[in-house]
Amino acid sequence: MYHKISQFCDKIDSIKTQADRLRELKYNQPKSVERDFMIDNLIQQIQADCYVVSQDKGEYGKIDEDIPGPTPTEWL
Repeated sequence: MYHKISQFCDKIDSIKTQADRLRELKYNQPKSVERDFMIDNLIQQIQADCYVVSQDKGEYGKIDEDIPGPTPTEWL
C-alpha cells in the first residue's frame, strides 16, 4: 500500500459519497439532459476512483508523517 490507511479510508468514503449522489440523481431527480450528463460524469469518476484504489497494491509500511504525500484527490 503506497498511501496511509487514513488516506485509503478517505478515498473509500469519497467513493461512497459519490455513489450516494449518483443514486439520488438517478432515482429522485426528473429526467433531463443535464441530469443524464451529471450521472455519466459521476459514473466515470467513481470508476476512476475505484481503479486508483485497486492499483494501490504495494506492501504497507509506516509512512513518515513529516514527508508530505498526495491527498486522496491527488491520487490521479
